[in-house]
Amino acid sequence: MTFMKIKYDYIICGAGLSGLILANKIFEDSDFDNKQILIIEKNLSDPLNKTWCFWEKKNSSWDDYVIKSWDKLLFNSPNFKNETFLSEYSYKMIKSEFFIKSILQKIRNSKNFKIIEDDVLGFDESKDRVIVKTKSNKYLANQVLNSVVDIEKIKSESSFPFLLQHFLGWTIETEHDFFDDNKATIMDFNIDQNNETRFFYVLPISQNKALIEFTIFSKKLLEKKNYDIELKKYLSNLNLFKYDIVEKEFGVIPMTCHPFDNSNTDRILNIGTAGGWTKPSSGYTFKYIDKNTDKLIVSLKNNMSFSKISFKSRHWIYDLILLDVLFFKNYMGSVLFTKMFSKNSMKKIFSFLDNESSLIEELKIASSFPKVIFTKSLLRNLGKILKYYL
Repeated sequence: MTFMKIKYDYIICGAGLSGLILANKIFEDSDFDNKQILIIEKNLSDPLNKTWCFWEKKNSSWDDYVIKSWDKLLFNSPNFKNETFLSEYSYKMIKSEFFIKSILQKIRNSKNFKIIEDDVLGFDESKDRVIVKTKSNKYLANQVLNSVVDIEKIKSESSFPFLLQHFLGWTIETEHDFFDDNKATIMDFNIDQNNETRFFYVLPISQNKALIEFTIFSKKLLEKKNYDIELKKYLSNLNLFKYDIVEKEFGVIPMTCHPFDNSNTDRILNIGTAGGWTKPSSGYTFKYIDKNTDKLIVSLKNNMSFSKISFKSRHWIYDLILLDVLFFKNYMGSVLFTKMFSKNSMKKIFSFLDNESSLIEELKIASSFPKVIFTKSLLRNLGKILKYYL
């Protein structure tokens, strides 16, 4: 192992979603033109195969990467069905391969970025620097932005409710036109819940091509064959029997209110999923990383100590309570989401899930849920809430 004596201003560990959104914002901001940035990624030759979906106002800086958007959304459950036209929002899809390759190509041509393929093993922090240890070298930095996360380690150490959002998606093509590609199904609970929280996404890319995704919130993963079984069953219920599977995507997202920011130090900041930037109660990630990175950019310009940066909001409390209920009563997911979507407009729900709602809107949404169960959850977690905010 050799020691690289060049001292970088920032080392970004991981070239996934959070690392590349940060790199892209630094690249586009002239205030960082004199900064030297190193990106360390374990696997550059085989980019992630992921789909990121999010809602936002009609136009944004990410539109060049969006492969499909929808203005009409369907929520479906045994007791409620609602098709909504989004007047202010669009629901958008980005595919990781194009996103990652595009941003990497852009920053490779920049004089102040360097990208290497290596495996980050750990950090050695002192008063005036951080050493990043990899399998082959040691690198010196003023500050480190780390997106590498060990889910199992967090799960074993955390005292907070911990669920896994796990999913298998098939991108299928049909011989004839089948889908309404102006409409996306964001939750379809019309399947056997098996005492868990289970639903499907249907995201049509064209009239004969769609991503069909089976998603579960639970404590454990399924056997691999069971994801396939459920997908085949769902497609047959749609009267779809002849199709080609052109792509498969499996993923696992931690759903937890674990206080990730407590692990930040003066010079090391955890970002993305490693920093708790995934919405705990829904698993949505893209917009949270986008918004938190904007805040981080301001902090970098002001040379703030990472230990003083906070992304806390009162919405963390709502996430904790809902996760706690789902942790102990996982079978209630379909009922709870149905209550929320049946008693509130899609616009208000989006605002709430974006952590941008007003207190009055939040109380309205909270009143949608069973009061006794949620009050017990609040009391059960009161100590955690007070400790986290004090």
